[in-house]
Amino acid sequence: MMTMVIKTWTRLIRLGIVCGMMILTHGVVYANKSAQKAVTLEEVIEMALKDNWEIQLSKKNKSASILSNKLSSFKLWAPKAGLTFSHGNRWEEKVTTCYIKSDPVFKLTWELNALFDKVFETKKLRKQNLIADLVAVKAVAKVLQEVVTCYYELALAQKKWDISNSFTKIATARLKTEQEKFKLGIASKIDLLHADLALKQAKLTVLEQQEMLKEKRRNLNLVLNKSFDEEIRVESSISVKPIWDIAAITKEKVIDLETEIQEKKVGIAATELSRVKASPLSCLNLYGSIASQGYTYDVKKAKSSSTQPSQSLGWGLSLDLGSLLCLPAEIKRAKIALDIEKSTLTKEKLVAESKLETKRWKYRHAIGLHKMVEEQLKLSKQKLIFIKEQYRLNQVKLLDLQEAEQDVQKAEISLIEYAFKVKQAEFELYQLIGMFHK
Repeated sequence: MMTMVIKTWTRLIRLGIVCGMMILTHGVVYANKSAQKAVTLEEVIEMALKDNWEIQLSKKNKSASILSNKLSSFKLWAPKAGLTFSHGNRWEEKVTTCYIKSDPVFKLTWELNALFDKVFETKKLRKQNLIADLVAVKAVAKVLQEVVTCYYELALAQKKWDISNSFTKIATARLKTEQEKFKLGIASKIDLLHADLALKQAKLTVLEQQEMLKEKRRNLNLVLNKSFDEEIRVESSISVKPIWDIAAITKEKVIDLETEIQEKKVGIAATELSRVKASPLSCLNLYGSIASQGYTYDVKKAKSSSTQPSQSLGWGLSLDLGSLLCLPAEIKRAKIALDIEKSTLTKEKLVAESKLETKRWKYRHAIGLHKMVEEQLKLSKQKLIFIKEQYRLNQVKLLDLQEAEQDVQKAEISLIEYAFKVKQAEFELYQLIGMFHK
């Protein structure tokens, strides 16, 4: 009899220890490879600016475009020059004379045609350089926005992974508890099967979250131009507190790259119209030459003579009657092109204004949803504490406890998912004021 009592008390003590471990396990977050230093968002952005191939490609395309325009501008203004070296010998057999002549030794000639056309073309090339710069900035901003998204997606995956592992530990401890209770005869076979099924489901969730974690890590490594298998860990906590002052994002501070690019296109169209209107003045041509000193040497008389260097500068007019007849139509075509660009600019400005209002609402809505889920999580945790006490007193079934734990898990996951949505909306606002445009 005494032996049975001792065995019973031993089992009860073991059960108490297991239950205590199970309670302590709840709320403990599993940190995989916690020794690995988590990188911050600022560090990830610096990595992307340095290593991302799309950013590097956009910078190279910008440099190539600007260099091409500079070369075109140089070719416009560089005069068409010709350099001539001359030397000649002459023999006259009848009078037995011989001359060695270089008159002049060299001669440089140049022409500069369509002067006013070149002025307007130069203005257009300068505006195209500005467009190339804005296009590069737009490409970089797009990539950096993608980097921010990948960063927070990985943070979200890490957090889900931690929560899944935490609940796996809870399910493992609960199964041990139910096994002990079943041996003591205070738990049914159904409860034991429920506990076993809950553990299997928790392990399956861990596997799913592990694959999701790997996928999000690969995505971040891709935008950082790193190996897919390289281990990288980010800060898992996603704070909804703004990094910068959201209230400072006003209509006056909005920087819309599409609008700026379109403004430059309007400028190019206006310059083209001015060029067409001034095309009759393009008949002005400039030309000139520089000739060096020349000399002639008479071999028979052993006598040399020289000529003086010379320079010349002139201008001329050349009219193309066909172009003059087509001038009214060319002016009309240029005006239509300018009107199209102006209409597009008006549309872009309206779109830019609507973007600010839409993204402000999206941010406020995400904040509201996050607060609602935060309150839901508090209620779920309070309910779990109450259900745990009832379960300890055998007033509720194991299934009720598992449902309460699942509610807490779902609320925790929903909270970090809405925190991610808040950060997405926040950074979309930052992009409007040019956070990534530098």
